[in-house]
Amino acid sequence: MFWMFMTALWVVMLLAPLALLVALLPAGRDCPRCGGETLLLRQRMMHNVRRFLGRRWCTACGWEGMMRYSQNVPVPAMEVVEVRDEADDDAVWRGERDGNVF
Repeated sequence: MFWMFMTALWVVMLLAPLALLVALLPAGRDCPRCGGETLLLRQRMMHNVRRFLGRRWCTACGWEGMMRYSQNVPVPAMEVVEVRDEADDDAVWRGERDGNVF
């Protein structure tokens, strides 16, 4: 019983730092250095852990490193909207216009 406890303790001592290291890796597809887009680098050695980790390369700054895989949906690009001084309709949410432009 003592040896089983010591073996379990030894295994936990080996796996805990590894789990912490994986948890501290950057997640997503954006470069942690510049925020640019990164590309996945495929390696045969990493085939088994590809679901969790991936080696990525940044096209903007050249950063290369390990990143956690995340299933975040990419944010759509922002749309440019023209701002007018006067509204074409009398929408309730606009309130009354008394000549002051925000």
